[in-house]
Amino acid sequence: MHELSIAEELLDIIYRYAENAGINKISSVNLRIGEFSGIFPDSLEFAFGVLSEGKITENADLKIEKVSPKYVCQECGFCSGEYSENCKKCGSEEMSIEGGSELEIDSFEGE
Repeated sequence: MHELSIAEELLDIIYRYAENAGINKISSVNLRIGEFSGIFPDSLEFAFGVLSEGKITENADLKIEKVSPKYVCQECGFCSGEYSENCKKCGSEEMSIEGGSELEIDSFEGE
């Protein structure tokens, strides 16, 4: 379960920023996680909750936004949220994938 080590790293980052901002209690954390990241949101939420016990993030609401990849034609620039081997606009086979592997702390709130 690599989500445990991911949660540890996320919490370390959050604690550093919270300390620099003078925040003593965090009420919510907003994450962006790509569909291709290999992270199971439920496992990450569980690990986050366990590691937060007795810390400033205890009982914080973890909100996870799932980020879908975009498929972009390298010929005409057409962008689609659906996978296709060929561009739906110009028919080119020069498609690339953008995004979908993100793991980002979008924001957190506290007092």
